[in-house]
Amino acid sequence: MPGPLSGLIPAPYTPFGPDGEFAPEVVDLQAALLKESDIRSVFVGGTTGEWASLKPAERKALAERWRQTDGGSFQVAVHVGGNNQAECVELARHAREVGATAVAALSPSFFKPATVRDLVDFCAPIAAAAAPLPFYFYDIPGMTNVRLSMSDFLKEAGPRISNLAGLKFSNTDLVELMQCIQFDGGAFDVLFGADECYLAGLAMGVRGAIGSTFNFAAPLYQRIKAAFVRGDHETARLEQAKSIALVKSLAAFGYLGASKGVMGMLGVDCGSTRPPLRSPSREERLAIWERISPLDVFPRPLRRPE
Repeated sequence: MPGPLSGLIPAPYTPFGPDGEFAPEVVDLQAALLKESDIRSVFVGGTTGEWASLKPAERKALAERWRQTDGGSFQVAVHVGGNNQAECVELARHAREVGATAVAALSPSFFKPATVRDLVDFCAPIAAAAAPLPFYFYDIPGMTNVRLSMSDFLKEAGPRISNLAGLKFSNTDLVELMQCIQFDGGAFDVLFGADECYLAGLAMGVRGAIGSTFNFAAPLYQRIKAAFVRGDHETARLEQAKSIALVKSLAAFGYLGASKGVMGMLGVDCGSTRPPLRSPSREERLAIWERISPLDVFPRPLRRPE
């Protein structure tokens, strides 16, 4: 069953206050920033949202808050994956009850599935708890270290998971990406999750993409797509190069903490990351600002850190 998600889908940060606790009031500010770029879909509680550092109650509260923001106008896909299948089932059921648009789950990464069948066995009860909501498998081998063929997953899971909509493919294996897009005549959505390869994904035929830099640089990716659609491939490549420069600049300071800091430069303070991740110092934030402010990719002027 094709899923409901397409276009640019930011993966929002989970905002924390000065005390390190979840700060739900910041979600409204995050939503307002996205609306400035005409974005109304989000993928919450994923890697960018620091899901592995959240308590189950916080993951539920995060999903509820995004469902309530802006009068419930956002499409909210909720990541419910983890290492404990029973907990994932509970989170999936909760996402359905609060009116999420879709759910997703990644592979367990401590006790790892050895085969595609093992992975489907893990996912099937989670998807069933979310039904009839669309279910996406979240493939992110760089974090889980589970490297299984996603085209084989679609083949195995399709007959067993009735609400399987497709994949969140956070993987730069473009050969496998193409195989997943073309599987069964394009029966499944493949939402690309590698911002710095977005143009390649468009060339492969992706309809939608989920990314962290979409939170604060959506205009850049909208320009990439517009140039690609009109056949201006040179402009599309130049714009994609800005994405690569942006991602590499942030990664030099610890990607998640640095990119969360960019939100503060746009007037949306999402707080620090939770340990063991680190947040940049004031001097590092200044260095980040100096590197990225000339890129012309933001919906608002980037404030110099004080």
